Amino acid sequence: MDFRDALNIVNAETTPQPWDYTTDDTTLTVIPDGLRADPGKAEVLVQITAGKTLAAQLGITSADLPALVDALTERRPWDYSTILDSLITVTSPGEDGVLLVITETVWEERDNRAVSTSIRLPETERLPFASALRRALDVARGWEA
Repeated sequence: MDFRDALNIVNAETTPQPWDYTTDDTTLTVIPDGLRADPGKAEVLVQITAGKTLAAQLGITSADLPALVDALTERRPWDYSTILDSLITVTSPGEDGVLLVITETVWEERDNRAVSTSIRLPETERLPFASALRRALDVARGWEA
């Protein structure tokens, strides 16, 4: 192995990798934030994109994300809101999966508006989603100073 190969391996291992789940024309994406942050403040972005024109995303801090992972694992409802009035909600956890809704408050020059998207994760994707969140949390915590 030469230096370039070793460098490429290190870069691949330290670069945040997104996780996606797509159904019909709606995609759920988990993206670990690769930015320095104070302990408990690193974020994992969760985004739902519906079609080509509608998307909402929300950053969940490393201090708050374990509660979402626990809720998914235990099939419990869960919600989280940011100081900017954006909201993520997990509802209807059961044998048929979970409904994930993100309502993002978009702040514009003159006013603000809410953009909301949702996706139903089947039961077979509930635990892979929780696992993706755990991996993203590990990456985000790695960037905490």
